[in-house]
Amino acid sequence: MPSKGKPAYRAKVDGAGRILIPAELRDRHGIKPGSSVRITENAAGRIFLEPAEAVLREAQQYFQSLGPADVLWSDQLIAERRREAKREIGE
Repeated sequence: MPSKGKPAYRAKVDGAGRILIPAELRDRHGIKPGSSVRITENAAGRIFLEPAEAVLREAQQYFQSLGPADVLWSDQLIAERRREAKREIGE
């Protein structure tokens, strides 16, 4: 079922199994020739196609929500590794 207020699109599968994504959707979501998309299926058998950039943004938002915005995890990791190295060499 399409989302409220959003148009539904129809497409045909060609002999090679390809589906043409309507230009309006490609433009709106930045899908260009060579772009990657993620295709998943839910338990009910529905197929979902998502631009790879959208999947990446969703993952980034999730991980950003796990900690304070003003803390860089890379800095914390480096500091932890330095403490471990000092312990290993006996300082």
